[in-house]
Amino acid sequence: MNTFSVRDGGLRTGSSRETAVEFVIDAVESTGAATRDDFDIDQIVTTVHALSDDWDFRSLQPDTFWRVASTFIRA
Repeated sequence: MNTFSVRDGGLRTGSSRETAVEFVIDAVESTGAATRDDFDIDQIVTTVHALSDDWDFRSLQPDTFWRVASTFIRA
């Protein structure tokens, strides 16, 4: 998996916290193995934003994204 996209055809024009949330939800639900309820989406968005200093997460390496996401799996 090299890139992510939002199911409705891609991220909306411009990047914001809202588009970042959409990106994260799409990414975690993309395989069908998990849902947004299995992750703390807000913490993933906050952490990735702090790492990248940007709301557009598309340039983030997938391995980095999944390392962050895996730390916020809900028990």
